[in-house]
Amino acid sequence: QQREIAHQQRFVDRFGAKASMATRAKSKEKHIERLKAEAVESPEEDLKRINFRFPQPARSGLKVIELKHVEQAYGDHVVYRDLNFVAERGQKLVLVGPNGAGKSTLLKILGDVIPIRGGSRELGANVTPGYFAQNRGENLKLDLTVLENMMELRTAQNDLTEQQARAILGAFLFRKDDVFKKTAVLSGGEKSRLALARLLVDPPNLLLMDEPTTHLDIASIDALINALKTFEGTFIFISHDVHFIRALDAHVLHVHSGRLTPYAGNYDYYLEKSKATDARAALTAGFTDARPVQAAPANNKSSAQNSKAEPATKKPSANELRKLREDVGLLEKRVSELEAAQNELTAALEDPATYEDPGKAQHLNRELSTVVDQITAATNEWEAAATKLVELEAL
Repeated sequence: QQREIAHQQRFVDRFGAKASMATRAKSKEKHIERLKAEAVESPEEDLKRINFRFPQPARSGLKVIELKHVEQAYGDHVVYRDLNFVAERGQKLVLVGPNGAGKSTLLKILGDVIPIRGGSRELGANVTPGYFAQNRGENLKLDLTVLENMMELRTAQNDLTEQQARAILGAFLFRKDDVFKKTAVLSGGEKSRLALARLLVDPPNLLLMDEPTTHLDIASIDALINALKTFEGTFIFISHDVHFIRALDAHVLHVHSGRLTPYAGNYDYYLEKSKATDARAALTAGFTDARPVQAAPANNKSSAQNSKAEPATKKPSANELRKLREDVGLLEKRVSELEAAQNELTAALEDPATYEDPGKAQHLNRELSTVVDQITAATNEWEAAATKLVELEAL
């Protein structure tokens, strides 16, 4: 909510004084007041308030894990042949590529969850791997309560208190009396969230995660992001959540046709270099001939001189202004529709009943991520058109 308030306020500050934008700005101001009135302390803020820092894992050697000439297949279907890979201490890598390309298989190989048919998997010095998938909860003690499963992780190093444990559990959707439930009665999604909370309190130094945000609401995802930002171990993961990937500034490892292609940069660097045109679709894309990203013109001295040499902008005709006002109105309507869709999806993700169906929660999270990207693009386009209209009306 705080991010949404800041975004809306930026709009009001920029266009509130413009007569042609007054209606939209006034609507934004009312929306801001409503958001402030509805604002409640989020799980992320609760964690900050109690000043809990997730503990750091033991330091590993520089080379964390190495795959040499690995072969893997399911029946006659060969997934990898002569695969070589090395991960080093402190790396954050996201695996992207087409569905069925072998991303989950690679993560399981790294975590020693499945045996390999050929080649070798070698851990570096003092490396402890930990594999987490969206349906993993095998290490939980079913006869204990949710809170007891957390408190048994208390050590002299993390000094975990019951208040801190309850705040962490709250960040992962276990609130009030939920913490006293027996773990045996939890749903699959609830067990997965509890396993994730435990993993962050007692982390391995090689963390492998397959779709970690599937069972989480928005505030819980932010809490997870904050924990992982400070994680000093090696983190390799799969996710369809673009916000999650960007927030962690993870480098990209593209998996396609049994090959691994590393990108020496974050997800936006990958989008540029792979010439992708859609941030969401690029998560499951192979290499395509998509339209390349156009570079912005250089802001150098000669270009500045050329702009000075151009004739002054002439006064627009009435038809030009009318057409631009129509464009602004259509874009404004588009932004409003997208914001309404965002509110509906957010409300659905805040409903505990949503998480009884893991597939539904995952679908809604992906849909929300797409809508947020669309809002950003539409708002930028609208603001550019609105700015142009204000400038032309002043001539």
